[in-house]
Amino acid sequence: MNVLLVDDDMNFRRSLAIGLEEMGYKAFEAKSGMEALEFLRSNQQTENEIQGVIVDARMPGLDGFWLTDQISLMYPSLKVVILSAYSYPTQRGRYTMLTKPIHIPELSEVLDRNGNYRGEH
Repeated sequence: MNVLLVDDDMNFRRSLAIGLEEMGYKAFEAKSGMEALEFLRSNQQTENEIQGVIVDARMPGLDGFWLTDQISLMYPSLKVVILSAYSYPTQRGRYTMLTKPIHIPELSEVLDRNGNYRGEH
């Protein structure tokens, strides 16, 4: 399963990518909402097509909620997980929200359950 990680914190983004890759995911990274949208535009019809997006709720410029709205409009089949240090785990329509610090097995379970990708990552 290909996932796109969107977070302005390079260290967090990199450590999350490593953890997901160790579980069999292919992780791509973007440091901003605009970079994420550009990546999706360029890669959705290629071998790097993304099945899930993991996005930080609070980023400079375009926050994770705005990005999620854009993704839902442009790519309605993509599942989005929003990570936040300021909220409780919940699911709302097109996204699931998890609180930081995140545990990779929990994130993997959410991606698998919500996208029905078990066995494909």
